[in-house]
Amino acid sequence: MALHPWHPRLVPFAVYGIFLAPIGLARTWIPVAYPFVYVVQCGLVVWLLWRYRKLLPELTLTFDWLAVPVAVIVFVAWVGLGWLVDGDFAVRWHALLAGAPPTPSPEDFRTPHLMGPVLGWIAIVLRLLGMSLVVPLFEELFDRSLILRSLSHWRQTAIGVVQMAQDLPLIGDWLIHTDLARRASRHAPTFGPQFLSTPLGRLTGFGVLTSTTVFMFSHVNRDKPAAVFCGLSFCLLLAATRKKGLGPVIWAHGITNALLMVYTLHTGDWQFL
Repeated sequence: MALHPWHPRLVPFAVYGIFLAPIGLARTWIPVAYPFVYVVQCGLVVWLLWRYRKLLPELTLTFDWLAVPVAVIVFVAWVGLGWLVDGDFAVRWHALLAGAPPTPSPEDFRTPHLMGPVLGWIAIVLRLLGMSLVVPLFEELFDRSLILRSLSHWRQTAIGVVQMAQDLPLIGDWLIHTDLARRASRHAPTFGPQFLSTPLGRLTGFGVLTSTTVFMFSHVNRDKPAAVFCGLSFCLLLAATRKKGLGPVIWAHGITNALLMVYTLHTGDWQFL
């Protein structure tokens, strides 16, 4: 893990992603297995983060009060933009103003309703803990540290992409004989040096664009506009609180996810989970 700065920051994110397929299968076909698979997923990620903690100096839990208003703004934007994408913003907004929660559609009812009251609530509590405590740790480490810093300059990033593409089957066999590949091969590997030379919280236009784009594509289509707003907001928060490490952004991310969970339980609008 210590050989390259990408390793300890990428592995927890990748492991969580690998578990999404079995989580989806359990949720659809064996709902009673969902809580157990979810505990394994989150538990393994937490163990990896703890195991690599000495290689991750930016992974702090330092709090900053600026995280609270940012989290609330992102939460409101996430729900509102989700309503816009669904095309029922006005209906849901008027329902809230009238004091009635929006009526969820049938497809909004997910796994907890299929498990029975006891196991269903256990699954909900586990999901709340996972979204609020675990997901912010590895997502912020990956998006707002690894990607934001490693892809901060477009020229070096382009060279690195060409270097990596030469190792791909078929594409690499063709690319390696081009002038573009020969020019890229004259440079040392770029992603690791970019990460090491870019301090945490230093923003560049290209870095913010790439990290926000990666963050956007890790969410479903309905949440993509909100993910863009969220990614930009968290980048700005990181720049403002960079002396405290990733802690304030992790807090903001966790509070946002907790608010989404509370909203879901209050309204039955499960689409945001």
